[in-house]
Amino acid sequence: MQAEIQTLYNSSICTVHNFLCRCQQCTVSEKEYQESFAIAYIRKGNFQFKVFRNDLDAYNGLFLLCKPGYEHQVGHVHDMPDQCTIFSFPAESIGLLKEQAGEFSWFFKNPDIQSVLVKATPEMEYLHHSIFALLSKPHFPRLWVEQLMTELFLLVLSSGNKGKPLPVLNDKHKRNYLPVIESVKEFINGNFEDDITLPQLAALGNMSPFHFNRIFKQITSSTPYGYMLDIRLKQANLQICNTNLPVTTIAFSSGFNSLEHFSAAYKKQFGKPPSAMRF
Repeated sequence: MQAEIQTLYNSSICTVHNFLCRCQQCTVSEKEYQESFAIAYIRKGNFQFKVFRNDLDAYNGLFLLCKPGYEHQVGHVHDMPDQCTIFSFPAESIGLLKEQAGEFSWFFKNPDIQSVLVKATPEMEYLHHSIFALLSKPHFPRLWVEQLMTELFLLVLSSGNKGKPLPVLNDKHKRNYLPVIESVKEFINGNFEDDITLPQLAALGNMSPFHFNRIFKQITSSTPYGYMLDIRLKQANLQICNTNLPVTTIAFSSGFNSLEHFSAAYKKQFGKPPSAMRF
């Protein structure tokens, strides 16, 4: 497999790589050995991850979790270039991860399952967006990046549900709509504090608002507004738990125009009102 692999970060917690596929021919890769436990977020593209007796249909918006000690092959769809953020963990971290991954015990304990796909939630995608943006800068606060990464890993590992199926997408959806929806999600993650409209988002994909609304929900399992609301609430949660800013300031800077709406939505999402999260 031809790929450009950039090391974005390295610490005792994990190593972060930016994987960019550079293959020129649409073939299946040679067998590759998985040396460490890894969590990969698929930012763009679509590929078949072939491991053991399973073929996983991996596409953007999913996390791919891989155990060490197995061989795999990758089959690419080259008009959809693959781009992934790969978090690789040292051996001493695996035990710590397992302790936090009760919902994934079936995965870690079953030697016949080497890899699994997890659908990203808006919260996960916002954390990844924030981490990737920080690591792209020449200087960034390491402690904050590592805190965001730790929170992301815990969210991914707490989402394990063996029986929950992934959305079934045909080739038309993956080729025509996935890239559009991904660009829209990126726009929302970067502009959630603004008063975004449905026609504005639909225009990014050259779709009517009605068609866009249906496709977005079909692919993400969320409405555009629901997706943006989750992003706003996660941003507010990070500020409430890590700063001393007034709750009102946090609410309005996160895109809410009503403190009452913010407080009600926050309590529904996190189980406690904003003020209770600081005690």
